Amino acid sequence: MSARYDVICIGGGTAGMTAARAAKAKGARVAIAEREAPRLGGDCTFWGCVPSKTLIEATRIPVRARALGLEPPPLEFATVMGQVHKVVDGIAAEESAEVFEREGIEVIPGVHGLDGLDAKAIVLATGTQPVTVDVGDLPTVTNETVFDLKELPRRLAVVGGAATGLELAQAFARLGSEVTVYEQHERLLGSEEPEAGEAVLAALRAEGIDVRLGATAAGIDADLVLLAAGRRPSLEGIEGVELGPDGYVKTDARMRTSRKGVYAAGDITGGAQFTHSAAQEGMAAGTNAAGGRARVSYRVIPRVTFTDPEVASVGMTEGEARAKHGDAVEATTLPLAAVDRAKMVGRTDGFIKLVVHRRWPLGGPTGGRLLGAHVVGEGAGEMIHEAVLVMQSRAFAGRLAQAIHAYPTMSVGMQQAAALLFPQGRAQVPGAER
Repeated sequence: MSARYDVICIGGGTAGMTAARAAKAKGARVAIAEREAPRLGGDCTFWGCVPSKTLIEATRIPVRARALGLEPPPLEFATVMGQVHKVVDGIAAEESAEVFEREGIEVIPGVHGLDGLDAKAIVLATGTQPVTVDVGDLPTVTNETVFDLKELPRRLAVVGGAATGLELAQAFARLGSEVTVYEQHERLLGSEEPEAGEAVLAALRAEGIDVRLGATAAGIDADLVLLAAGRRPSLEGIEGVELGPDGYVKTDARMRTSRKGVYAAGDITGGAQFTHSAAQEGMAAGTNAAGGRARVSYRVIPRVTFTDPEVASVGMTEGEARAKHGDAVEATTLPLAAVDRAKMVGRTDGFIKLVVHRRWPLGGPTGGRLLGAHVVGEGAGEMIHEAVLVMQSRAFAGRLAQAIHAYPTMSVGMQQAAALLFPQGRAQVPGAER
């Protein structure tokens, strides 16, 4: 007997939705199995990117007003949260079960595991869930429940100094909570350039946030605790596939698991764990589950932490580059204080740092190969994509300096930073580091 479906995607988040559409585009009979159906969208839509960035944007308004010497408007918790839910509802409506069924993709409710699924191929896209931390009898929330709050907590403890914890800590502090961050390591944003973590630490402390480094969750005294100490894969009902040493589902470059006919995509694979990488993995997994031969490359993946200042990066840090390439590496740093647009908007805190390989494949007038780019400051998440394009296309770093940029924009700073790779550029930017 033939299977009812060619492909079933288990999980209706970014990876699952993308995989389903990719398989459908190849002519497959496709279904999405989602235990929260008819609600689709997953972590990004309901608990991650969409609500958190909407909240963050609202709390930036008074800060931008002060930077321009204006009286900031008041922030009302209920009003801000109302806007958060309005945006979430709007985006969720664009990716509902009804939308997918109009596209010819059936949505099956209440399914999470592998058993009993009638399909030729399966794509696992069940994502992750927050790691729990023992904080005694104190009430807790995670990123999955914090947006359900009806009242602003007077004292909020945040366990975890990575992107999620820091973004929400700053937002709630700006709304009026007394916030303390507990980070077990001795620096924030450990995967970023050390100076990026230092910049964010200084900004948080300047706003009155108590950041405790090298601290555990023991002895927390707060009205509410936000648990942001990491994620773990959602593996309920998933058996017969090989897991890596970190407990995530192991895949190859085609997103195949150890079990024939079963693919995996998104956070459950333990990869970059970004919405944009989940989409790429979902595209490959869905295509291949329907008979294609797509591959995923992780060579160039940007990342952004939406604190204020923002932190955006792609590729290697300077330390990683020097460990691999030694003295062939050159790094240049441009302070945002050298960018006219930053002065105009009153946001000169931050920098642009480029890491290049001078000896590959030429050197001198080309600027060399761009190994990494790191931007801290206003608009960092937008500016980083110029570097992404250069790295993706394997262009020389000097192309950033050669390309004419519209003045006055923040992106001119990327051109200025690349110009520091050349003598004439360094002569025009006093105080720039090399």
